[in-house]
Amino acid sequence: MKLTIGKSKINYEIRGEGKPVIFFSGFANDMTAMIKGMEPVFETKENWKRIYVDHLGVGDTEIGDDIENIEDVAETMTAFVDELMGEKSYVLGGYSFGGYLSRYILNKRFDQVDGLFLLTPLIIKELEHCEVDRSIQVVKNVDSIVQEEIDNLIQIDLFGAMAKTNGEFQQKLYEKNPLTRIPLDEFEGTFNKPTLIITGRQDDTVGYKDAYKILDKYPRATYISMDKCGHAAQIEQKNLFNHLVSEWIFRIEEENK
Repeated sequence: MKLTIGKSKINYEIRGEGKPVIFFSGFANDMTAMIKGMEPVFETKENWKRIYVDHLGVGDTEIGDDIENIEDVAETMTAFVDELMGEKSYVLGGYSFGGYLSRYILNKRFDQVDGLFLLTPLIIKELEHCEVDRSIQVVKNVDSIVQEEIDNLIQIDLFGAMAKTNGEFQQKLYEKNPLTRIPLDEFEGTFNKPTLIITGRQDDTVGYKDAYKILDKYPRATYISMDKCGHAAQIEQKNLFNHLVSEWIFRIEEENK
């Protein structure tokens, strides 16, 4: 499905019925990256409407000629959520850059958001300013067969979701990157709704330390830094990931009974 916002046409997919939860993938991944990670958990849950989105620059979303920078992307995705949800409440989730988008929308639509999930999220405005040890090595599994399965899934589920990435457009965004103007976590007080923040201890893309620094704004957050885990926690630590997401879903359901 596509929804026209300004001069862009945002591609999205809905699965299930019930409480809306909107998922944004990473900077260079289309929606399949999140579908692969989230559906194994949500398929066992009832009364959840999962909305997976191709943000501007990935998948089948059509980019309008009025999109010049990251702020335009964030504003367009906010308008997309507004058009889709109206005055309804919803839950937000995002992987890497998708977590950045989720925090942007939360900042704008604070009273409508009933929960937040940040998966190995981009926190700092520019990647080069993230507090990360880029020389750190991911700890491999002793069982080589298990490690081979993980490596294959990363290639298929994660890098496979980059097939339709518009590299030229993304490079333009990076070169014209006015992220210093974008407000995040500037809502008054704290976000007192169920939150889950998953980071990878060996993540050499965004690291884990920056996510820890925002915890004061999220007093209902479960925060974890997973060992044997880089930037693909949903694959590298699948069992623990599934358990944590399931518990986060339970907390939201408990709040909304």
